[in-house]
Amino acid sequence: MKLIPNLDPIDKRAIYELGIPGMLLMEEAGRNVAARVLHLAEERRMGRPQVTVVCGKGNNGGDGFVCARKLAMTGAIQVTVIHAGLAEDMEGDALANFVLLKRYPVSLIHGVMDDQVAEALATSDIVVDALFGSGLSRHVEGHHRDLINAMNDCGAYTVAVDLPSGVHSATGEVLGIAVQADFTVTFAAPKPGLYLYPGKGYAGRVDVVDIGIPPMLIEADPSRIFLMTPKMIRNRMPQRTGLSHKYSYGAVLVIAGSQDMPGAAAMTAQAALKAGAGIVGLACPASAFDRMQLPPEIICHSLPETADGTITPEAFDALAGMWGRTTTVAFGPGLTNHPSAIQFTERLVNHMIHHFEGQVVIDADGLNCLSALPHLPKLSPRFVLTPHLGECARLIGVDTHAVQNDLLTACEKTAHKYNATTVLKSASTVIYGSNNRMWINPTGNPGMATAGSGDVLTGIVAGFLAQGLVPDRAARVAVYLHGLAGDKAAEALTEYCLTATDLIRYLPQAMQTI
Repeated sequence: MKLIPNLDPIDKRAIYELGIPGMLLMEEAGRNVAARVLHLAEERRMGRPQVTVVCGKGNNGGDGFVCARKLAMTGAIQVTVIHAGLAEDMEGDALANFVLLKRYPVSLIHGVMDDQVAEALATSDIVVDALFGSGLSRHVEGHHRDLINAMNDCGAYTVAVDLPSGVHSATGEVLGIAVQADFTVTFAAPKPGLYLYPGKGYAGRVDVVDIGIPPMLIEADPSRIFLMTPKMIRNRMPQRTGLSHKYSYGAVLVIAGSQDMPGAAAMTAQAALKAGAGIVGLACPASAFDRMQLPPEIICHSLPETADGTITPEAFDALAGMWGRTTTVAFGPGLTNHPSAIQFTERLVNHMIHHFEGQVVIDADGLNCLSALPHLPKLSPRFVLTPHLGECARLIGVDTHAVQNDLLTACEKTAHKYNATTVLKSASTVIYGSNNRMWINPTGNPGMATAGSGDVLTGIVAGFLAQGLVPDRAARVAVYLHGLAGDKAAEALTEYCLTATDLIRYLPQAMQTI
């Protein structure tokens, strides 16, 4: 599903190129919001509820005026409109609908935050937020800030128009303060900010509605951002055939672990196996095997190590006999960033760039070591990088807050710098893949914020690469199913009790769901 940060250019094309009246688009937008409010009132058996619609001066406010008019026409709703702007500041369709609204039984309050506004919000059953639209780019201040605070504190069920006021439509950043919505009715195409934290946490449930914009305009929009959907993942799952054997589904070599972090390597290998790889080998410093339990299906390769139990540069030579049948390499979890690990990484990555034709996933300490080697040649799209926020910040030389505030830009910069498919892991994981397209993952939950979750994802990505999916497809399928496995695990175990190994255990349920 295509995500579009701002529909204004599409609105203008619909109006000026195709001749669709702007009043008609606004009428449909407001009607859809009103229909959602009526459904909520009926669903919650509110009787004759008090609904307060908070409107700004722009088109978002115009949508709110239409909503208020539609609700008033039913005779079953007590409607109050708080107009946070000035009538002389309005123009066009918003002004026309403001004038029209005055003919209907609606209580209209003008001006800034005061006792009358506070009373209207405090007595509301439902609040409709039509204050700011998707064009907001500045921080919310002054009486608008006070108004949003009052909306959030009043305790009413809140419906946002297009997106919650104060959320940046492209990045999900909260611009100082934002409306905490229970439900968001968004128009024609969803906005990235509704699916990127922190904005996602303010949107509540999101409903995308048709307001009469022709689909061809949505398709023609240059946005390269998409939301992953169950259908997309189902259609990209690797297929199994009757005439096959273990090497039909690839051979994964996991190079990971250390004496102090054997679990990361073990989880990566087990996840690759559970995701469907035909054969999985695990190459670790020898002492790491003494501290891990592995299923018997995993082949173990002991590597030379330092006195501290970390990998040595000479370990690369011990891998010489393993490249023949290996189709996919998963590298990095638990490796440490010991100087010897950095030297090993330099040798390994150079080999994989110039001599290994398979696909590669690099995660965790593999990425930290990579960031310490700025003179390495560029990678290629057959490499998949899976950084979390801190690792991404190190890779592109910025602070973590800059990454968090604009995940899409940080992911794109990483992909371009390393010429690699990139999975930026966060509360809203994003992927940069082929054709400069980006995808946002909707699955997952806070219970997955636990040690080892990323190691499991690395293994799942490797498992799907081994089965023949191209890197960005493997990344999308793996990320979606990883999050869905977390959702299944949280349902059964609660978010509090979820651990990384539970993600491996619930991966089959996620696949069954797809």
